Amino acid sequence: MSKYEAQKVSEKSIKARLSRFYQNTKRIVKVASKPSRKEYWLVTKICLIGIVILGVLSYVIQLIFSVIPIGS
Repeated sequence: MSKYEAQKVSEKSIKARLSRFYQNTKRIVKVASKPSRKEYWLVTKICLIGIVILGVLSYVIQLIFSVIPIGS
């Protein structure tokens, strides 16, 4: 029996699962860090570029379908 299988079998109770979840959550919060202003700005620029690209694409598609009626 592998280590993973043994752990899976031993964690059948609700208490054991909640305990494991709590330990994992503590570990993630300990490792996580707050993004810097530079990282926030980078994410903002990427999102804005994506929104503009989708808006332009949808406008072009709508323009094409209004000029060339399909199914009429």
